[in-house]
Amino acid sequence: MSKKKIALLSIFPEGEYQQRVMGGIFRQCQLYNYDVVNISPLVQISNYNKDYVHGELNIYNIINFDLFDGLLITPIPMIEDQNFSLLNALLEKIKKECKKPVISIDYDFGDFDAVFTDDKTAFIHLTEHLIKTHNCKNISVLSGPAENESTLTRSRLDGIRETMNKYQLELKPEQIYPGDFWYTSGELLGARYLSKELELPDAVMCLSDHMAIGLTNFLVKHGIKVPESVIITGYGAVHEAAVNTPPVTSYAADQRYTGELAVNRLHSILEPDEEEIPCEEAGTSNLCFGQTCGCPADLNYIRESLLTSQLKISHNFKDQSIWNKVDIGILHDSYMTETLTATSSPEECFCKIYESKYLIKPYEHFYICMNENWLDDSMDIEDGYSDDINLVLSADREIKVHGANNHVFLGPDREKKFPKSKMLPFLFEEYDSPQIFYFVPLHFSRISMGYAVLQNNLSEPNPPGIVFRTYIRYINNALEMIRTRYQIAYFAEHDTMTDLYNRRGMLRLIKEKSKKASEDKVWFAIVIDMDNLKVRNDKFGHEEGDRGIITVANAAAHICDRNEICVRGGGDEFYVLGLGDYTQADMELKVQKFNQYLALRNEDLSIPVFASIGYALGKNNNIESCHKVIDKADKKMYEEKQIKKTGK
Repeated sequence: MSKKKIALLSIFPEGEYQQRVMGGIFRQCQLYNYDVVNISPLVQISNYNKDYVHGELNIYNIINFDLFDGLLITPIPMIEDQNFSLLNALLEKIKKECKKPVISIDYDFGDFDAVFTDDKTAFIHLTEHLIKTHNCKNISVLSGPAENESTLTRSRLDGIRETMNKYQLELKPEQIYPGDFWYTSGELLGARYLSKELELPDAVMCLSDHMAIGLTNFLVKHGIKVPESVIITGYGAVHEAAVNTPPVTSYAADQRYTGELAVNRLHSILEPDEEEIPCEEAGTSNLCFGQTCGCPADLNYIRESLLTSQLKISHNFKDQSIWNKVDIGILHDSYMTETLTATSSPEECFCKIYESKYLIKPYEHFYICMNENWLDDSMDIEDGYSDDINLVLSADREIKVHGANNHVFLGPDREKKFPKSKMLPFLFEEYDSPQIFYFVPLHFSRISMGYAVLQNNLSEPNPPGIVFRTYIRYINNALEMIRTRYQIAYFAEHDTMTDLYNRRGMLRLIKEKSKKASEDKVWFAIVIDMDNLKVRNDKFGHEEGDRGIITVANAAAHICDRNEICVRGGGDEFYVLGLGDYTQADMELKVQKFNQYLALRNEDLSIPVFASIGYALGKNNNIESCHKVIDKADKKMYEEKQIKKTGK
């Protein structure tokens, strides 16, 4: 029986909240033998570059809900700046397209089922610490938006109220200030204290670390000492809180447990007759002491934050074990950006990307999937992906064979296309153990180019962090550089009017084909010249003459098969060239197809178009062989033109 597949919609997977929730989801899914597919932008929703954010959010358009048995979503990081447009769009998309059970984590998401972290217990511990250890009696709270009091906000406030009541203290309504869970509301509250509009309390409890950081830094910057003048606490134990100056006292909620609860809730719907696997015991006290409450900083709290940040800068390169580690220093010292920037073709670029895969170890498989026409800027997509997707790179950790022929799939007869609806063909393979697939976007600003997929065993999920995010940005920039170079090269080698190759492009391809092919192969050349172009221009105008040229160009392209060359040699002259096992009969068939195409088009044209055509064959002895064949075909074409004029 195929493993059940659970889709997880998240954002910015390197965030502490996401890491904890995913840890619980992955543990429980592994126990149930479920595969997980994580679809996630790599940036925070609050990022100031909105065009870049748009390109990142596009990854949600790849999901085909029909492929999955259930869906989990983590809305909290999607609204960290209190902009609900993304969450509302996802809600409408899921309501419209998803027929499978949906579980929301820590947020009331439409009418869908939801599970919540025990925030109340966390704030009981925090409040009790302030009262018992620091003798705080006058406590204010920086809360969430007043007009959008959610379940998680209420539970946090309930924990504070109940604990204060326990100690005969009161949380006054006028001391609960609305916030946005982000730095800005902390700064705004700080400005009110600085202006003396509000008196400083004994402590301010912020319902998120980011608000606590904003408040702390604003007050310290303006000469108000923390914690001497006022104690500040946060919630979430994010990396920035641990390394702030001063470090912010916080609380690491057991969101791993919440992730496990979410999977169990989904399991009860998907397999109601199967036994439920108990979650791990929820944590008890997870207070993380910085310096903003007056306690000595917990160095382990700070050290752990630094060790998990992937921010190591220098290395002992004689120690071979470093090549099995993932950190930003290794990535920077790889000179990956310079290597990719120096590539001159899409094939070379993807080969270099393949060679750089060691930078994102450990992984089981790494794939890059591109839109069908990603190189053509006239086919740019801003929302969604092309109907057909090209799998252009497939890397397997265990396969040691290198080279483009084994892992990079570009060019005629090399492409590995699949319908967008499949998302990734490898989703349907059977693996010995449950898998995690991370889908992340490839784009430049708003322009969608494709997506990458990182695959691991669920026992070692290795969620994307800053190294993987930076690695993907390097790839995005390199692909845009290649797109630009490709367009420049394309325009240099193609005729603007007909989009056929020009002589420059023809000469390059002749050289390439002649060098690659053996001497026993045969060149063919078909030379086509439009009849009476000057008369057409003089009598009907150049616009009608151009229309005739395009008609002949289309007829030439019609008889040009894959791996052959179609050229506008100049004016009204065209070539069709090929190198292979060609015969006289092949040429006669192409001439017949050309004449049939023109005859069919002329039925719809008020002014019919005619052309003369000649062909020739010759051995591939050297690069000049093709030019000799072209000359022969050109003479035959003029012989036909002469016969038309004179009848001889």
